[in-house]
Order: sequence, then structure tokens, then C-alpha cells
Amino acid sequence: MRQNTNSPRASLPFQCFHTCTAPGRDHSTAVLFVRGAHHKRLQIHLVTFPLQEPVRTAMKYTGSSYGIHRFVSPIDMDRGTNFQRYCFKIALLDEQQQIIDVVWYSSLGMSRERPLLRHCFAFELFSTHPDWSTDMIIYEIFPDKFASSRGHFTVDGTVYSAETPVKAREFEYKDLDEVHCGGDLDGISDMLPYLRQLGVDTIYLTPIFQAPSVHKFDTCDYDTVDAHFGGNGALKRLRTLSQGYKMHILLQGCFSHTGDNHPWFDRQERTGKGALHHKDSPYRELYTFNSEGEAVYGLNQATMPKLDYNSKQVRHAMFEGENSVIKKWLRAPYGIDGWVLDSASQIGDNGTSRNNLKRLQQLCQSARETNLECFMVGDFRSDARNAINCAGNVDSSINYTGFLSPIRAFYGGVNLNGEPTPYTGEDLRRTFEDYSVGISQQVKVCLINQLDNHRMPRFFDIIGGDKHLYLSALATMYMWRGIPCLYQGDEMGDIIAQYQIGEHALIPFIGLRNHKLSPYSADLQACLMELGKIRRSNPAITRGSMVFFSAGGSHIGFLRLYDHRFCITMVNVSRTQVKIEQGSALFPLLAAMYLPEDCQEDLSEIHDQGETLLIPLSGRNVRRTDHGEGLEALYEMLSREQLAVYSYGATRTSKDFEGRLLKELTQGKTITFPARSTVIISNADNLRELQ
Repeated sequence: MRQNTNSPRASLPFQCFHTCTAPGRDHSTAVLFVRGAHHKRLQIHLVTFPLQEPVRTAMKYTGSSYGIHRFVSPIDMDRGTNFQRYCFKIALLDEQQQIIDVVWYSSLGMSRERPLLRHCFAFELFSTHPDWSTDMIIYEIFPDKFASSRGHFTVDGTVYSAETPVKAREFEYKDLDEVHCGGDLDGISDMLPYLRQLGVDTIYLTPIFQAPSVHKFDTCDYDTVDAHFGGNGALKRLRTLSQGYKMHILLQGCFSHTGDNHPWFDRQERTGKGALHHKDSPYRELYTFNSEGEAVYGLNQATMPKLDYNSKQVRHAMFEGENSVIKKWLRAPYGIDGWVLDSASQIGDNGTSRNNLKRLQQLCQSARETNLECFMVGDFRSDARNAINCAGNVDSSINYTGFLSPIRAFYGGVNLNGEPTPYTGEDLRRTFEDYSVGISQQVKVCLINQLDNHRMPRFFDIIGGDKHLYLSALATMYMWRGIPCLYQGDEMGDIIAQYQIGEHALIPFIGLRNHKLSPYSADLQACLMELGKIRRSNPAITRGSMVFFSAGGSHIGFLRLYDHRFCITMVNVSRTQVKIEQGSALFPLLAAMYLPEDCQEDLSEIHDQGETLLIPLSGRNVRRTDHGEGLEALYEMLSREQLAVYSYGATRTSKDFEGRLLKELTQGKTITFPARSTVIISNADNLRELQ
């Protein structure tokens, strides 16, 4: 969320800060903080769009402190839809109280023109997402290669131990993507205690239904769990055990296409009535064929013919019927907690994505009718905003655009295709903020963030096996807005490079479970446990707004804010420490935490305070006249808080480091970002609550 950018125009003599409404917060009031101009020279209106037309409400000045002014207004949106948008109109007055300048403030920052509706701040009046979803820590599993109930893997009749990693050269003449290796759902059940200890509370399984391939994205029977994974009974057992550990299960469903072995399509002519070979087939209308009689395939893969959702038969089988695929697995005895919709952007009519949003809404509605608290995720490999901003659609998406792609470029210098894409901290900030524009806060905290998944090379490899950067990146993911999602084996660390553990390689699950793969891997596991505890101890991390306070060539700094809780995260990927001028960089923290209760009405005469204050909320357009005003107020506020410091990377947590950092934060003029590290400063329940 872009809170503000500092305009270089001299005619914009004030700056603003606003935190979007967060889940669990009171939606009835909007608060705007302004500094840089006297409050009596400001006339501010909250502009809402309850019926898609602007409604202006004058905001009331409620006080000032250290040159920061607080304006408040009720938000009356009961007449509108659940998804609401709003912005602010700020007029600058002269000494005769005549308007001499007008600026609009939205999710894009400050502008001369009224922002487009899609660029306004957004929130949901009543959150439609499961309450449990924002607290999740997910572990993605590719079942065939993760864990076997037999205690070992078997590849072409050869047994391979799961206690130690297997070197990639052992499979020089075998393609593991073409061979079932023995991983199954009962093996996953055996790993639940380990995953729970790691801090994970949700497992996300790539497709498990019957299919000829190892990956199972070419489903040929949606009613049956593949026999290689233990059949339907294994899923029942996994569900029962996961409930005992208070863990959720998400299944990936391939609903945009079937496999070409599916009886409806029947490439192999097993039934004699498949759609591919018989124009009079009762299943012909389930797929799309061109004028030459050729089928339309998903992602141009001939094993995955696209389903046509214009067909009533498809809709009945996939989501409308009482025993449809969507509904069946959400009900007991399986009772999964949600779906990850594979190739979500490809679900549509007539072999295209036509009516994509409509079909996704229907799938989600059917799922929620079966289980109101189910979590629906769209696996979009690019921009997912059309769906996640649409009422009644998916709750979340895999966050390729807003996290996975830019974070790999920032740490590893490559894009998702492995092409060189050097990214600066400023690039990362810009990408994150641009993608966040117009998304409701309730959806932002549900987006799923990953460093790795089953589709791409290991993150550890793309950063050149740098152990410090790897630990830093994991810590950054846990602090980022959204839900952290590990991919199986992420916690192995140096073992990934040493044994060439690819995205579909065998996981030495017994060694992993016993924390005996390597000293670094054991350290990673301990750090992940700690990061999970930090995350769940502070609602600012799971539910709060996210604001950048600094971004440069090799570093970023961001805040997470929620009620009286906050978390400061500083990331530096370079080999030298970075110092930034503290100035008013933490103005958002001061405004959100200090002013709501402590500001006092300023009764002084009107006078222009000029433009001597810097608010580098996005780390750019720095004003040369910043002299660090407001630091006294920040120091006073921070002195009230109980602060805990954690560091991951080249600099590790220690009492000495904590003492030096806190002294600098609460007394110094600069903030130091240590090299190749992520530093987290989290406030415990503050003293006001403890008294």
C-alpha cells in the first residue's frame, strides 16, 4: 500500500499518512495525519463512493503534536456494496480562508486529479474471508517426493534411504518426473508432528487425484485419490490426524482441464465413447473443438484438454451437483479446508477464458455453501487483481506478482524464468506498492507468499548458496504482508546445493524430521520455529498495514502497523552495512501509534510552517530541508514500548547487538541496516496494557 510519496513540486506544502482499515478493526472512522502546513490552513474531506458516486464528508481536526495534525471523519457506507473505496480531498487555504490549492490523496499517493475509482483505498465492510486464514503458516507438498509410509523411497525397484539425501547423480539415467517414487499421504501423516513443531498449521497438497503422471495435473478421475498416494482411505486418515494437530488441509484442484486419459476425453479409446474420437459422444460438449475437429488444450499441453464451462454437464460435475468435485471433498469424511484452483485464469467458456470471473465466483459460491469457512485460492501466475477484487470470488492468490517474482529478483537477480533481472530495493518497493493499489486490506493479508514452489528452481540455488541471504529471505517472507508458505525442503538449506535437491527431488524426510541433515539445516529449522512464534505473537504481522520507510539499491525497510502493535523490519542484501538518516522516516509509526490518544489541540495563530519536514514513506524524492524534526516525539513514544530485537543472516541476535540497535533507534540520528541480514524489531504488549 503506497501511503505517500513526496512530491518534488513546491506547490504541495504538506504530506499525508493513512493506514487502511485492517481486519478486525472498526470500519466506522477514517483517520488522516498531515504535516508540513498549519492545520488551520487545511480543509480536508473524506470522499466515499457508496453508490459508485462520490460523497464528501468534512473531516474534523482533533489535535496536533510535534507538527503532525490529526483529522477524523465517520465513514458512512451502509448504503453501498460490501467492497468499499474512498480517498481524501485536501485543500490549502490562504490567510483569508480561501482555497488556493487542491490535492487528492489515494492509494497512489498525492495527485492533482481525483483518482480513478480503482486507485482509491479499499476495504470490505464485512470480511468474507475465514477468520483463521491470516494466522496461517503453510507448507506446500509435492506428495510423490515428500515422505513415504514405508520409510524409504523406491525408484525403478531400487530402495533409497530417507535418512540421508541422495545425490542427484544417482538418477543420471532416470527421470524422476516420469517415475513414481513412493511418497504417499500416510507418509505425510507421519510427518505432521514435525511440521507442527516447525510452526506450520496448514499443508497445501499439489494434485492428488488419479492420473497417469507423477505430478497428477492431468486428472483422469476426480472421485479417487491416486492409488500411489494410498487412495481415499489415506486422505481420510490424514484428515483425522491433522485435526488432532489442529492443522488445515488445502488441495490443489485442476478444474480448467482434465487429463486426456479421463473417460470423458479418452484419447486411448478405452470406453469407445470419448469426446476426442466420437463426435456423437455424450461428453463432446464438455470440451471445445475447432473447425478441424482438434481439441483445445490448456497451456498448450496435449495431455490437458480444456473443459468448457459453458456446458451444463461440466458445471454440474465440477460444482453444481450435490456430489460435485468441489463439494464432495469439502464434506466429511474428508473435510478439507479449501481449494487452490490451478490455472485459475484459464477457467472459462468455449476453450477460452471467457466468463472467467463468473465461473470462479460460481466455484467459490458452491464451495462456501458446503463449508462457509473454506479458503479459496486462485493460482494465477500473473496479475490476479481482477479476481481478488471481485466480490464473492477467490479469497487469495499465490502472490507471484506482488512477492515471489520481485523477491527472487531482489535477492537473486533473476526473474521467474531465470533471466537476469537485477532488482534494487526501490524496484521491489515500487512493484509491491503498484500491485497493492486498489486491493482491500482484508485481501492483502490473505495473499500467499513463497520463495519456492513446485514450478521453479530452488531459491537457495538462485542466490548462489549464500547461507546468510537465505536466512534473511526466509525472515523477510515471514514479516511480509500476507501468508508465508514454505515449499517442501526449504528448511534443508545447504543440503539443497550440496546434493542438488531440485523442486521435484526426493526429500530425506527422516533426516529432516530428526534435524540431522546438517548443522545449518538444523539452525534453519530452529529459526523457522522462532519466526513462526514472532509472527503469531504480534497481530501487526498477521493483520496489519505495511508501509515502506526506506528503500535503496540494496536495502528496504518497512513497518507493519495494527492498533497499538507494530513491527519494524530492515533488510540489507549487500556485503556492507547501510546507514539511513532517521529524520522523519518513521513518521508513519509516530502518527499511527502516538497521535491517536496523545495529540492536543493546537490553538496557536495561523502561520505557515513551511516545508522543512521530510516524510520519505516510499524512500524517494527526499527533501533537502529535512532536519529530523519530530525525533523527540519518536524517542518518547518508543521509550514507552517493550521492544524485542531479532536478526537473521550474517548478523545474528545477541544482547550486545540488541542494545546497540535500540540505543540507535531511540537516541540516534541514523538507523543502521547490517550487511546480508534481516532485522526485526517487534513491540510486545505495551506498558499501558501491563499496568
